Amino acid sequence: MKIPPGIDDGYQLRLQGEGETPPHGGNPGDLYVQIHVAPHKYFKRRGDDLLYELEISYPQAALGAEARVPTLDGETTLTIRPGTQFGEILKLKDKGMPRLRGYGRGDLLIRVGIGVPEKLTEKQRALLGQLATELGTNVKPKSHRFRF
Repeated sequence: MKIPPGIDDGYQLRLQGEGETPPHGGNPGDLYVQIHVAPHKYFKRRGDDLLYELEISYPQAALGAEARVPTLDGETTLTIRPGTQFGEILKLKDKGMPRLRGYGRGDLLIRVGIGVPEKLTEKQRALLGQLATELGTNVKPKSHRFRF
């Protein structure tokens, strides 16, 4: 049985004449196969488009960067422009699923997340404190006591 590229969960395929033969003779019926698509490790599907979550650092978001992202055809380089915001959607055209009944492909939509380090060195803490002061951002220094 050949499964066409781009088929989605829940589709049925009909194999004409591949079903059971009637008990008193005659031609075999048709066989219907229900398709179930397993979830992918990296991508979620929305129609012909694929969704991917990319986590970058604050400096990458603020200054711009290049990141390697997976596609169905292998990894590719994605340019992240300076000032990219948390939750922003970046698009790689024609890098999604093949269209089942037609030509072309959907897009790969990349949602940007910004990773915040849980542990900082003293130098990193001091640099971020300087940046906060420069930006006029109020930050709370690390407290060693538990308070409500």
